[in-house]
Amino acid sequence: MKMVKYYVIGAILACILSWYSNYIVVSVLFAWIGFSLIAVSSAYLLRYPSLFRKREDGSIPLYIRWIFIPFLLGSGLYNEYARRTDKVPPLQKIGDKLFLGCRMSSQHVDLLRENNVDAILDVTAEFDGLDWTAYQENFAYLNIPVLDHTSPTKEQLMHAINWLDQQIAAGKSVVVHCALGRGRSVLVVAAYLLAIDNTLSVKDALTKIQSVRSTARLNKRQLKALSRIKHGGELRLTKNLVLIANPVAGGGKWDVERGEILAQLNEKFFVEVLETTPDENGEVLAHRAMEKGADIIVACGGDGTITEVATAVAGSEVALGIIPLGTANALGQVLHGYTSKIVPISIACDVIVEGHTTTIDTARCNGKMMLLVAAVGFEERMISAADREQKDSGGQFAYLRGLWEAISMNDDLHFTIQFDDEPAQSIHTPSLVIANAAPLTTALAQGGEPPDLTDGKLDVTWLAPQSRADRQFLSLAELVFSTTESKLTSETIQHTQARSIRVSFDQEISYAVDGEIYQGSEVHVETKPKNLKVLSRKD
Repeated sequence: MKMVKYYVIGAILACILSWYSNYIVVSVLFAWIGFSLIAVSSAYLLRYPSLFRKREDGSIPLYIRWIFIPFLLGSGLYNEYARRTDKVPPLQKIGDKLFLGCRMSSQHVDLLRENNVDAILDVTAEFDGLDWTAYQENFAYLNIPVLDHTSPTKEQLMHAINWLDQQIAAGKSVVVHCALGRGRSVLVVAAYLLAIDNTLSVKDALTKIQSVRSTARLNKRQLKALSRIKHGGELRLTKNLVLIANPVAGGGKWDVERGEILAQLNEKFFVEVLETTPDENGEVLAHRAMEKGADIIVACGGDGTITEVATAVAGSEVALGIIPLGTANALGQVLHGYTSKIVPISIACDVIVEGHTTTIDTARCNGKMMLLVAAVGFEERMISAADREQKDSGGQFAYLRGLWEAISMNDDLHFTIQFDDEPAQSIHTPSLVIANAAPLTTALAQGGEPPDLTDGKLDVTWLAPQSRADRQFLSLAELVFSTTESKLTSETIQHTQARSIRVSFDQEISYAVDGEIYQGSEVHVETKPKNLKVLSRKD
């Protein structure tokens, strides 16, 4: 790059003059200049604009600034001369609420106010942003550090144009500036124009900018970089993401994790947060979000919250994301993998950012949305035994204690069951689980292969009655540790698949659906194939 050659040559000359100077002050001065230009050259050669350590507020720390003072004085004098002789004004309007300009400083505050500008996108790496007099004006500010005559990375460019779009969508007028408003800022503005109108060509976008700002131009490298990302189809604005959070899930995990979640999602999406209340559950809030045009709705809570949101989203083109904050987080394990038990928040956010979608089956149990399992017997009693206080204090141990108590009681149920259109049959069992999806940790649902979310079938597992509780514990161990082939020949484990299951009892009983307890004398579950678009981990 031409600029690097000049800086390297300047650094060599300064070092030579420092070496041969007979005056210590002159020698130190040229050594300082040489060191400064070497540092700048390194930033270019290593493609490392962050060498200037520009902070989020646009300031460069003093411990870094002194290194670059000779370079900054030289470039500052050149830029001041260029601005004084420039053919165009420092600030020009390119489109609705979108301005292009030279480097903004405190002397431009009145000009910004006159044009109702209240947000600044600074794409310089080497200069301070607005100084303290302008900070007091409460401008929204973002710095994307880019070296002069170079291009931002794809990630930087996506961050920049989406920040622009978010500010403009919020009703703010934004100025994009570099040193002189000729190169780096022009590239970002052109990218934004291309993102909001994909019918434009790179030439069209630059022509539109140059019709207003005649000095705007891109060098060959910048033009090539912009063309490459345009033709690669990567100039896309972020989607609208609504995060529906249950503040009491998992004993209040939302308050603890909120900062980390928003830090990971805010840079990639236009995020709106809605919190459930006793009067407005996840389903109500999800319908509201869909009416406002949400592209992605993320359920942030336990399996119950996820089911509420899924009830509204099912059958639509809106993608459902999940951030597991509950006690069991069974669906999170299915969609994000079992390693998500270790770092659930980080993996869930990564899945949402990656944007890979899968269309999965859902089911209806007595008219209610069912994503995971419906159950009577051990599973229902396990859930009933673990109240909110126990789950908040003991986590999944509350469920394990409930399961132990249920198996220890070893009570059997008698009912009739009908699979699809087959004749009804009588069953005597202590545990029946009907699964649309279930991780391995939902042991009572593992009568065959792990339930498949995309096969259009429900997996039904029930256990043979046993005279003693210890034998039922052996049945549970067999579910957990045996191979699928062994389970097929087991005398204690029964398993089948069906699209519709109807279970009828002689009296009203308790049954569980996705962790919630209901009452009824009949449990009718029917699958809804390919009914819900979800964000999931790639295979």
